[in-house]
Amino acid sequence: MPLVTETFNYKALMRIAIVMAFIQFTNALEYMALTPVFTFMAAEFSVPVSFSGYVSGMYTLGAVLSGIVAFYMIDRFNKKQFLVNNMVLLAVLTFFSTLTTHFDTLLALRFFAGLIGGTTMGVGTSILINYAPANLRGKMLATVIASFSMVSIVGMPAILFLCIHYGWHTALWLISSLCLLSLPLIVFIIPKDTVPSSVRRNLSIDTQTLLFASCTAIVQFSPMLIIPILTPLMMHSMGAQQDLLPLLFLSGGVAGYLSTKITGVLTSRLSALMLATISTLFFLASLLIPAMGYHNAVLFITLFLGASYSRLVSASSVAVHYPEDEQRAGFSSLQTAIMSLITTLAFFLSSLLLPDQGITTQNLNRLLVVSALAASGFPVMVIILQKKLAKRTTQPDHLIID
Repeated sequence: MPLVTETFNYKALMRIAIVMAFIQFTNALEYMALTPVFTFMAAEFSVPVSFSGYVSGMYTLGAVLSGIVAFYMIDRFNKKQFLVNNMVLLAVLTFFSTLTTHFDTLLALRFFAGLIGGTTMGVGTSILINYAPANLRGKMLATVIASFSMVSIVGMPAILFLCIHYGWHTALWLISSLCLLSLPLIVFIIPKDTVPSSVRRNLSIDTQTLLFASCTAIVQFSPMLIIPILTPLMMHSMGAQQDLLPLLFLSGGVAGYLSTKITGVLTSRLSALMLATISTLFFLASLLIPAMGYHNAVLFITLFLGASYSRLVSASSVAVHYPEDEQRAGFSSLQTAIMSLITTLAFFLSSLLLPDQGITTQNLNRLLVVSALAASGFPVMVIILQKKLAKRTTQPDHLIID
């Protein structure tokens, strides 16, 4: 009998994890898809394609605000009901985006979508982790995190296929439908969160905490400058055919997934500085492809996304050593808020560097140079962070400041 009970509990837990992975897949797809989809939307909104950065930036701006508020207030709400409300609102906001051709209205809708989407991942993951036994939490998290790779491998190619053959409205209707599809899964499979609301984990924020918490965000700043123009960059600057866009994003997603796995294995075999240096060199090599005028979109997106994911894993492997276990939740919330803030700045800067006349060779090269310069500082940042970690180890009382 104990074996039967244990098997049933594990299967129930896996169902919860799979539902959470689906919710995260939908949430991430709703956020990520608007960047390439805007290539097809821009003409109807009477704005240049380069304004994609403003659309993405409004979402991340909303995510910053909601992430900070949720850090202090989320314990006051029923998390399961909160998750249901989030997915309903996200479905409605995505659907409304297909009913307007006013750019200002679209920006407002994306801001409110960011307010919703910025809290969904944290709420959903907290339910799963609170339900899972300690020895299975790592496996459950891995199941949810895998949804990010599936967005690039399955979600983005599907969205682009719909845009090319059936129009961008159809692509957004699909995302809205996926949000609604998650509702019965949440109601019937996700358990209530039973953690007492009195449990609070305060994080002392000082300069050093902000430095470590912003590490991954700073690393992502460089690729986020390019992400808003990724589709027009490959089409207009590297001669990629529109029909091949789903295949290009598929190859980039696979490269990112493999790069993440390989870098994760290498973190125990190579130093963080070595990984940071190698991944940064690959990233710079990817930027050289459009800068030199080479028409090889497959090589570009493979190197670009592969190196970007590798740099992110390298940065995380350093930052993870900073917080104590009891501070990790607060530290992760702070990381998420800073990531959204830096991403917002990158998206807006991308559009500012590509003004109304669109993507010209001069403007593109200027953007590539800014991205390359920002990326080049990563190895130096790793050295600084590792020195601070070593100093804290030799002076354990250094950070105990009330």
